[in-house]
Amino acid sequence: MSVPAIEKWPKGKPRGLSALWRSYAADLRGWALGLAAGYGIAAALLVGGILAVFGAITVAAIALFHFIELRYGVNTAFAALGGGLLALGAILLLAGWLMMGRKAAPLPRPDRQFRAARNMLVGPVIARTVATLRTREAARPDAMTQVLLGAAAVLAAGWIVTTHLGSGPVSKARR
Repeated sequence: MSVPAIEKWPKGKPRGLSALWRSYAADLRGWALGLAAGYGIAAALLVGGILAVFGAITVAAIALFHFIELRYGVNTAFAALGGGLLALGAILLLAGWLMMGRKAAPLPRPDRQFRAARNMLVGPVIARTVATLRTREAARPDAMTQVLLGAAAVLAAGWIVTTHLGSGPVSKARR
């Protein structure tokens, strides 16, 4: 059973418009959650990548420090490792900044809800109009009008049949 769009809840809010608003709010909530989840995943990947790189750098730094210290001395080993860590940190910060600065998805448009509202409003209006026309006496044709409409329909059908079957003067003129 179809509920008209103007039927009210006990609190006075329209039932159909409230449902459309809830639908759009759910779309907006889904959009916001998707956006937040995307940024959360990006941040977690950044932190995990940074920690993994730091762990690898630590092990490699110890080995590299030892290698450079044996060949060139302690001061050169500290300078080489400090510069490398600085370059790596700059690269990681730039990559994270670029990920966080990516373009966000656009707000969802309420097109689906507008179509549903239009259908909800147009359908009952047309049904009410047709029902009103059927129940009113002014819209009912009298007996003479019905006879004239029937005769016009029979004449139109006869004219169509004779012109297409070829027995009338119009069909002979077409040949």
